[in-house]
Amino acid sequence: PNANAREPKGIHCYSYANSLVPIQFELPRINPKFIGKSYRYVYATRAPPGRLFDALIKLDVQSKEQVGLWEEACKSPSEPIFVPRPDANHDQEDDGVVLSIVLDQQAKKSFLLVLDGITFKELARAHLPIHIPLSFHGNFY
Repeated sequence: PNANAREPKGIHCYSYANSLVPIQFELPRINPKFIGKSYRYVYATRAPPGRLFDALIKLDVQSKEQVGLWEEACKSPSEPIFVPRPDANHDQEDDGVVLSIVLDQQAKKSFLLVLDGITFKELARAHLPIHIPLSFHGNFY
């Protein structure tokens, strides 16, 4: 809607908007073994307008649906990082864990969150005695 392309004589410029899901999200990551290949799952932070990241989400780009959600009140997760299981069957793209440093806004401390890549259920958390500032995007493809 706000493209500023110029049309040289005889050439027509077109643009269109295509939303993956009706959710605002940031800092998307995929299984690193699928970089440059067709992939199905994206892990990201949910980004409500005007607020800190408030949840981690798992998106299915084939069905265009949110298929996983981790959220807790007053918790702000950082960029999710997918770590494939070392002996994973590469046909199962989401076989691994998702890691995120989460800021507990009330305790003013952080913890490392570990989620199952398939079910998106919490496997563990490691509490830290300090807070770790939210990070910027760590990977660009």
